[in-house]
Amino acid sequence: MQGKSMRELCESDELKTFFDRRLIEALGHPVREHILAVLNERIASASEIGEELGADVSSFYHHVEELEKFGCIERVKSEQRRGGREHFFRAKRTVFFSDEDWRQIPATMRADLATRIIQAIIDDVTVALRSGTLTRRGDEHVSWTPADFDEAGWVEATELMTQTLGRLTAIQEESADRLAADGGERVSGTVGILAFETPSFVHSEGPNGQECAPEQTSHQASARSVGQ
Repeated sequence: MQGKSMRELCESDELKTFFDRRLIEALGHPVREHILAVLNERIASASEIGEELGADVSSFYHHVEELEKFGCIERVKSEQRRGGREHFFRAKRTVFFSDEDWRQIPATMRADLATRIIQAIIDDVTVALRSGTLTRRGDEHVSWTPADFDEAGWVEATELMTQTLGRLTAIQEESADRLAADGGERVSGTVGILAFETPSFVHSEGPNGQECAPEQTSHQASARSVGQ
């Protein structure tokens, strides 16, 4: 029996996949990935992105059109500028996994994805520290909460993280709608959510590596918050 061609395999529904294939195509070029990352953070025009990159819009606008075709971004408004129409976009899609989808991804790939996310958070924190924006507003939230859970408590805690992410996404979308409608002041921010298992000995050390007595552990586990 003649085997299937590679094209037939790719077009079949038999192959396992971890990502929406349209998203894979959309992210198949570093410029498209950058554009989608920017538009996940804020509403922007191709001209604004081009100015930030130091590139002429005509050299990469086809990537904007590709993202729009794939349904990853959408136009939210247009303005008359410099004798032409300037279109502003926002992201419609981002990489998101349900709990079940995440468990289906091989452990090695999960580790790589998690590391990239954590590195992105660290990069944003570093920039905020250097620019002085980390604690400038006074309403920022910074917390470190090591704790011990039973299995039911851990499940409840991670479910809370998922619910929080869902609410944050809704708030971001509502903000984008208001910004598009009235052009109010934009506040660029980063919200990182982490909940992960740690070796038990880590909880016996303080944030600077000093050993803590067992009776101090519950105090060390309380949230450290700024502006709350």
